[in-house]
Amino acid sequence: MLRAKKIRLMALAALCAVFTAAPALAGILVTPGWLAAHANDPDLVIVDVQNKPQSYARGHIPGAVRVVRHVDLEDPYRYPTNKYPGREQFVALMKRLGIGNHTTVVAYDDHHDIFASRFFFVMELYGHDTARLKLLDGGIKAWLASGRKLSTAAARPENPPAYTTSGPNLNLVVSWQRVFRDVVQKQDPRVVLHDARPLPEFDGSKVRAIRGGHIPGAIHLTGSDAANNKDQTFKAAQDIRAAFVRAGITPDKTVYTYCHSSDRAAHAYVVLKHLLGYPDVRIYEGAWKEWGSLTALPAAAENYQ
Repeated sequence: MLRAKKIRLMALAALCAVFTAAPALAGILVTPGWLAAHANDPDLVIVDVQNKPQSYARGHIPGAVRVVRHVDLEDPYRYPTNKYPGREQFVALMKRLGIGNHTTVVAYDDHHDIFASRFFFVMELYGHDTARLKLLDGGIKAWLASGRKLSTAAARPENPPAYTTSGPNLNLVVSWQRVFRDVVQKQDPRVVLHDARPLPEFDGSKVRAIRGGHIPGAIHLTGSDAANNKDQTFKAAQDIRAAFVRAGITPDKTVYTYCHSSDRAAHAYVVLKHLLGYPDVRIYEGAWKEWGSLTALPAAAENYQ
């Protein structure tokens, strides 16, 4: 038994070492200093995705355009509405924000980059060049901590460029049917399912849908394993990677990730794919909001309240 455990630990260490060479941090994180230096670049747009709709008016990074999570980044015509926006909605949003196909976008929020990550993922879903997608590490909190000021003046882009897309890229998302087949029925051993929700939701003690619990076979790991809670910046890539690998979410697998409403899952997607270099990550966009409501589907730690 000890020998087997030693072999597993050695394999784990080797796996971490191999993927340390992956494109860690991959250029998607920028500092307040970088953003301040590039804020007036003609091909750059700063996007504010703060948690509360009224936060933008109270103060935002100068020049930032406003995105409202529950209006702009979900689709009111699909069930559940937490699914990502449709093509026409996305193109209209790009026009309002002044974003073209060749725009460099820096998104930030006030909540560990969770909502900024959702915006990042939506942009990637519709084919925006990921080399032109950035997150402000530490968000608005880091901006303020660096001694920089906020603005209350709303940004209004002039002569917004037209945005063209053939998206969404449906290879980046999976349906409940796919999750059920590949994970619950174990038809694809290459797939691992990641649950990014807080522990009380995972173990069923906190119910936010028709029922609580989690999808059978899911591995629980929260965004706190990727972020420094004090300043909301990301932890070192090797530390994040080690946490995922220890949990069994390894780069050789296809990773399906989900949460309650596809915010934390987008954060996990950005972490796994763009910070750690995992090659195949997809989001179950229906999330627990959908799975928990489809009561014919199985659930572990099932709880009704």
